Amino acid sequence: MVELKTETNKNQKTGREKEDERDMLSELPDDVLLHIMHFMNTKTAVGTSLLSKRWNNVWKCLPTLCFSRSDFKTLASYYQFVHHVFSHRATSVPLHRLYFEACDIIARQIFHLYTSLLHYVPHLRIFLYHQSTKKCNYSIPFIFSSPSLTSLTLILSNQNTCRMKLPQSLKLPALKTLNLTNVCFTARDSTDERAEPFSSCFALNSLVLVGCSLSDNAEVLIVSNSNLSRFIHVKYSEVSRYKIVLSTPNLTHFGIRSSEAYDVSSTRDLALLEEANIDITDRASRVIVLRLLKMLSYVKILTLSECVLKEILSLSYFEHSSGRRIIPLRFVRLQTLKGKNTEQIEVFMKYFQNSQKTEVEVINF
Repeated sequence: MVELKTETNKNQKTGREKEDERDMLSELPDDVLLHIMHFMNTKTAVGTSLLSKRWNNVWKCLPTLCFSRSDFKTLASYYQFVHHVFSHRATSVPLHRLYFEACDIIARQIFHLYTSLLHYVPHLRIFLYHQSTKKCNYSIPFIFSSPSLTSLTLILSNQNTCRMKLPQSLKLPALKTLNLTNVCFTARDSTDERAEPFSSCFALNSLVLVGCSLSDNAEVLIVSNSNLSRFIHVKYSEVSRYKIVLSTPNLTHFGIRSSEAYDVSSTRDLALLEEANIDITDRASRVIVLRLLKMLSYVKILTLSECVLKEILSLSYFEHSSGRRIIPLRFVRLQTLKGKNTEQIEVFMKYFQNSQKTEVEVINF
């Protein structure tokens, strides 16, 4: 009898134990649950609606949506999910951040159906790929006239098959950060050889261009923006050649990456330049390299690729064989020089002079 009573007590739960087993997570307020969902991917967050009635509608108020094709087994299930989320989301809650990837055909449908929702998203990241082998022109007009967009990343997977022409001028007054990959800039008109898309982005602070091109007869990309502090340009060898002209008096960080040197100039001194990285990997024209480095005369930290360093070192042999003296590159504020194979430091520093006569730190990496 004693043993039976003991066994019965084991099966009986105290009030404290029952309290511990309550679904205390579901009792939290919506804003706390939404904060927890912020750390989930969108597919998992939407899946919480299956937990109980309490969770049915919480996800509909998510301020951030991230749609990734890799989370789904098939394209059909992925696009069905995207439509489900957009069509059932609470329209009273502003969408703060969106990451979206899709083929161009489906993206057109999504953008057309939900333009009013997407037009006011402050932070937008879009990755587009083209499934057909036929070439196409693509446009997303609502993006480039958004009054509230502050951060935009737009990536086309391959410009050879899918071409996106941007408007002549981007009307994005609140935009601070812009990253563009494989897009095409348009000249002011059919007779003009210059494209100047960024002058109306008055708040723009950071600009990164990767594999971009110019349309029609355009040969010069003008980056004109008085607020811009960071500019990175990555050029693919197959992209048409064009010149870049900077009108960016407040630029503090500058970088280019390419297999060959190309013309970059500035309409005024870059007097606030803190750091520059010149990464040319294959062919470096001595004339273009020297012109580029003269443009960077106010830089404090300078990183040069091995190809650029070799071209500068070749000046010594040119000077010796031709008997002509090469005017050294003068830097007003240079503090640190980074590069590979800087062992021949005496020869190298012969062409790098700090006008303030302070010692320059050389870092070999």
